[in-house]
Amino acid sequence: MRLPAQPGELIDRAEPLGFRLGEYRLEGFRGDTIGSALFANGRRVFSRSFKYHRPRGLLCCSGHCPNCMMTVDGVPNVRVCVEPLREGAVVTPQNVLGRLDMDFLSVVDKFGGPFTPVGFYYRTMIRPRFMWPVYEKFLRGVAGLGRLDEHAGHSRRYDVEHRRARVLVIGGGQAGRAAALAAATAGPGVVLVDESVRLADVELPGVEVLAPARALGIWEGKLVPVDSGTVLYRYRAERIIVATGTVEQPLVFPGNDLAGVMLPEAARRLIRDFSLRPGQRAIVLAADERAPEIAETLREAGVAVPRVVDLREGARQLEAHGRRGHVRRVVVDGEETKCDLVVVSGGRQPAYSLLSQAGGRVEYDESLKVFVPRDLPAGIEAVGSVTGEGIVRAEGAAAYEGSGKCFVCICEDVTTKDVKRSIEEGFDSIELSKRYTTVTMGPCQGKLCQLPSIHLYAHELHTYEATIGTTTARPPWAPVELGLLAGRHLEPTRRTSLHFRHEELGARMMWAGPWKRPYAYGEHPEDEVRTVHESLGVIDVSTLGKLLVEGPEAAQLLERLYPNRFADLKAGRIRYGVLTSDGGRIMDDGTVARLADDLYYVTTTSTGADAVTAWFEWWNAVWGYDAEIVNVTGALAALNLAGPRSRDALQRLTEDELSADEFRYLDAKHIEVAGVPCLALRIGFVGELGYELHFPSSAAEYLWDRLLADGARPFGLEPQRILRLEKGHVIVGQDTDSESNLLSAGMPWLPKMDKDDFVGKFALEHFAERDERELLVGFTMEDDVVPAEGAQIVVEGQPAGRVTSARRSEQVGAVIGLGWLPRDRADAGTRFEVRVDRRLVGARVHHGAFFDSAGERMRS
Repeated sequence: MRLPAQPGELIDRAEPLGFRLGEYRLEGFRGDTIGSALFANGRRVFSRSFKYHRPRGLLCCSGHCPNCMMTVDGVPNVRVCVEPLREGAVVTPQNVLGRLDMDFLSVVDKFGGPFTPVGFYYRTMIRPRFMWPVYEKFLRGVAGLGRLDEHAGHSRRYDVEHRRARVLVIGGGQAGRAAALAAATAGPGVVLVDESVRLADVELPGVEVLAPARALGIWEGKLVPVDSGTVLYRYRAERIIVATGTVEQPLVFPGNDLAGVMLPEAARRLIRDFSLRPGQRAIVLAADERAPEIAETLREAGVAVPRVVDLREGARQLEAHGRRGHVRRVVVDGEETKCDLVVVSGGRQPAYSLLSQAGGRVEYDESLKVFVPRDLPAGIEAVGSVTGEGIVRAEGAAAYEGSGKCFVCICEDVTTKDVKRSIEEGFDSIELSKRYTTVTMGPCQGKLCQLPSIHLYAHELHTYEATIGTTTARPPWAPVELGLLAGRHLEPTRRTSLHFRHEELGARMMWAGPWKRPYAYGEHPEDEVRTVHESLGVIDVSTLGKLLVEGPEAAQLLERLYPNRFADLKAGRIRYGVLTSDGGRIMDDGTVARLADDLYYVTTTSTGADAVTAWFEWWNAVWGYDAEIVNVTGALAALNLAGPRSRDALQRLTEDELSADEFRYLDAKHIEVAGVPCLALRIGFVGELGYELHFPSSAAEYLWDRLLADGARPFGLEPQRILRLEKGHVIVGQDTDSESNLLSAGMPWLPKMDKDDFVGKFALEHFAERDERELLVGFTMEDDVVPAEGAQIVVEGQPAGRVTSARRSEQVGAVIGLGWLPRDRADAGTRFEVRVDRRLVGARVHHGAFFDSAGERMRS
């Protein structure tokens, strides 16, 4: 089937590659796709369709349609028409019971039609209600195409990179390359993204070419994620130029899904890129101007073309018939033509999805009979055929009558009869009908079926395509692997100035955001918890965010940023604060110490320093206060000395008075410890008498060594989490999520609603008017088992909430935790159940601290 070598072919005939299709050993060349190599080996049926299990072959060769989806090396749903061939690849068919040429489930196509009409599961499986779990299990078992290999090892590593571009050009066709070169004349920072492997080695002066790669969407702020295979590039661009061109459209006629029915680009790529003859005898059916061009290309490749049909000349009755799933003859207006290849062209639709996602408007152009983008947002442009430029109006692209199935959506096996039936049943809105019939919801996401389906709706409803409109274009534009979305975010690893001291002490290190922190210093974290309760412990808390807010209007700034009051905070005192978004959601928390009338010292969570700094600076710029914000997180180290002996130990290292009367709970003082100037904050996050010392990072190892020499024992992050849980203290981001607010998270006392204004006040007022559906509460387990974080909470056999934190506490003598429960189940003492290791374990709601509820120990 290979043609003689020709200029421009992608294959390297000097480098053969072996691969397997099931039990067969096959061979292709370097530069082949798996699809082209299979085609060269005589394979014409690549897959079985979603519902009827009809045989399907190459259609677009562009990675849009589902016809070539196979499992490659254990990875399902790979579009082999664009997947490069590699040595030793193992290819297996999917969605088939038996073999590709003999699928036992194809019986559904022959006999199941009357029993499986569109939406049949909504009508036939509603009753009896108790049978729904059986129906659901069956439907889920047969739904889908590929199957995940649960036992496959992790053989690929995915990364995420953040990049910036002055100009990002999406699409590497003639218009895209011209736009990129023009942008490069104005300076550097131009990036061109294209999905074609042909551009991989192309050099454009002043342009970075990223190919093969796909832009997945355009989000707010001109964020464009780009899939390059194993790296997800997250581009922020000042200017975006979209040159995605057009998508060839199929024709709608009976038998239009048979193997051997191809779009022009598929035939052209087989011939030009892989030197393959797509068939022996072809008929060309075109609804646009390209019929003569297509025929000439086929003839040059040695394909006999006995008939070319220009559908623009008038309505035609078309039917394709096949044998064993492959086209064998086509009947046009009653005249039969034998063939093994049908090249069809239903026109070209601008690939406007990215522009629509970006906020552009899409409207129907009656003169072109396609949808085109209009009114693009600032900073986003479209060039080339995606604007409708160069498109010739297509006519006669559908012939709905005939004896066989006439598919309007080959992804979901939706026929014209299905669409007509949905309209008869009242689903005459394209958005409603989409959900009922699933048209445009398959692997192509409407690229090949949206325009034909809109034409069909207009035809059946006797209206215009502009009236029908389009379905919503949602990202991603192309399929993306979940591993890529969850890839490693390449960020600098942050270590405290005591990192190597922790390693010397044998600490087990763990990730805490970007920081490496000690998990614990021994095998038993509970030993470190006991030390803090009974004696003296010290933990490195240098990871806390540290901000100085200074200026004549620093108090006014904090008063509007925080829900609680800080203008009345006296110098030398500390107050707990929680930042909320303008939507009233919890963002971050920490302490605020007033060091002077015009100077505040703010701490944040370990991962929140940069975000809080940006938040402060943004609002300060908006409001115009006379205040300065300085992030001193890296400049200062911090240690938390905690335990009954902490006052005595610290007093031995300082001449400043630390008595309970002179240094009260929630006091902030400048003291000197072992000759090191420190800001000492008397707080009690771990529930014991404690002092948080903030001082220059350069002195961290020295002061750490002095404290350990004086009897302090280090404790890690895991003991700290147990200690804070005993006090019922919340960790933002673990016990809360993006929907949590102060009222639902157990802190209704914190916001001062009588303040004139603060960020999120309007939203909190709205929350206060309604009853929160869920509340964050403490609980104790009835058995000695620790549920996993995120474990399901069950009430009366139904999922009702989730566990956010849980640990075993020796001090309390029980397993304790925090979790979200329905409001009517959040009263103290209420019993519920938690799913642990596939069984249900009882638990009871507990309000307040689990240990030292009066707080006498930390206030002593």
